[in-house]
Amino acid sequence: MSRPRTARVIEVKAALAARLRGGLTQPGGRFLSTRAVAQRFAISYQTAHRLLAELEAEGLLQRRAASGTFLPGKRRCLRGVQLIFHPRAKRRGSFGAHLLAQLSVALEAQGITSVRSWSADVHAPRLRDDLYPVIWEHRAAIDAVAAARRFVLLLNDRPPAGLGGGYVDAITTDDFSGGACAAELLKERTGQAGGFAVLGGPSDDNRSLQRVAGFCAHADRTEVIHAGSWFVEAGREQAARLLALRPAGIFACNDRLAEAIIRHARDCGQALPPLVGFDNAPVAESLRLTSV
Repeated sequence: MSRPRTARVIEVKAALAARLRGGLTQPGGRFLSTRAVAQRFAISYQTAHRLLAELEAEGLLQRRAASGTFLPGKRRCLRGVQLIFHPRAKRRGSFGAHLLAQLSVALEAQGITSVRSWSADVHAPRLRDDLYPVIWEHRAAIDAVAAARRFVLLLNDRPPAGLGGGYVDAITTDDFSGGACAAELLKERTGQAGGFAVLGGPSDDNRSLQRVAGFCAHADRTEVIHAGSWFVEAGREQAARLLALRPAGIFACNDRLAEAIIRHARDCGQALPPLVGFDNAPVAESLRLTSV
């Protein structure tokens, strides 16, 4: 007569079944090995082996000799990369254009096929099943990929909240720390602890808000003005107002906004205080601009 199953073993099996049904692993994807289950849940190897065998019998797993344990279904075979970029990256000299060019060159050097997709903010481009999505500055595309539970790489952005975020890898800068670095640079250049001005990006853009917050946390008496967009044109609209403050130094939350300030000062014959940008875009080198 077999011994009754303990509450602990019942709990472990329920946890494994919930993990399999939760949609966090793709069809054909590898699952925890017997040894990994035993170690993670602090049960014996024999018990872990028996639980995985039961889950296989229930159709939740496939076990392959000398290969491992997998989810049922066919694994998606990817042929390359789908580069989903905001149309801003079409503007020559922009950070997005520079990033896209560098990424395309690197993929080509590795023999990896890449396809570019463009779409307006509110519409996500069609996701290719045979391509791995890499997204820059496109919230609609991020939401679409998260809803489809697709693995994705985000550039210069953070994963969305919720289960969809579990599929997301992200490469991003620490905007708050970047703003703090800009404050330290201006304090060193001016010998002053404050009296600075900041030209931020759109007031509803979290990246700009974080850069501004980092700067203000490390500098005294800072005036903040927000531009309507990240482009030079929007920066020009605010440049006169910013320079009228006669700040000891200026932090522009991206290099295009810094370019707008420089252009306005030159056109009006105004002296420009120390200026620090953000993004280290190609334009920063031509402007001889210090950029975080």
